[in-house]
Amino acid sequence: MTSVVKERLRPLSEETREPETEQARAGSARQSPRVVTETVGRRVRTIRGERGLSARTVAAAAQISPSLLSGIERGTASPSLVSLVAIAEALGVRPGELLERDDEAKAGESNVVRKEERRVIDDRRCRREYLMHVDDPYLEVAELLLPSGGASRPALARHSGRDYAIVLTGTATVEFANGSEVLSEGDYIAFDSDAPHRVVNNSTEECRLIWIVAYNPEAEARRRELHGGSLP
Repeated sequence: MTSVVKERLRPLSEETREPETEQARAGSARQSPRVVTETVGRRVRTIRGERGLSARTVAAAAQISPSLLSGIERGTASPSLVSLVAIAEALGVRPGELLERDDEAKAGESNVVRKEERRVIDDRRCRREYLMHVDDPYLEVAELLLPSGGASRPALARHSGRDYAIVLTGTATVEFANGSEVLSEGDYIAFDSDAPHRVVNNSTEECRLIWIVAYNPEAEARRRELHGGSLP
């Protein structure tokens, strides 16, 4: 079931906007590309080993070459957003879990994720910044930045849970197998995640939105068992 609310959020005036702080400006320097690449590689290798999956099996499920997966695991190749999502689905985890650092505080140890602490997946078609602790079992909360012509994934896909989104700036189109919804600044949408979907930017301006996926941890665990650790 899809629900759309067409309400405009009144933007803050220039007078009421808070000035950007040094801490906020430092947000873009969260993790260097090299550190992110090494983090992802270690996580992929560790999770694959825990699940007893061969590199060839994971590469085939993610529709990438075994050599690319090997490079990602060794930290010599940086995955695109599309490849990262595909690898995560092949491993039966959420993409954000592949960005978790070994020394990262767990959700129970801190209630706050600072802007400069966000985990970022940067791709030329979609930048995804995770706002929550990446090991959160209930919610996946991300800020998506889509340039003109950008898309969250190359094709429609489904997963478990329920999706919620609100457009902060620009115009986004949420595509489904049986149609689409065009959302403008301030518009909200919610739908069941098992409906194949993706979000695209068909406008000439950049689009920014908050995207939330709510999970049922018990249902998620049962789903992974039924699919041998891999989400369809």
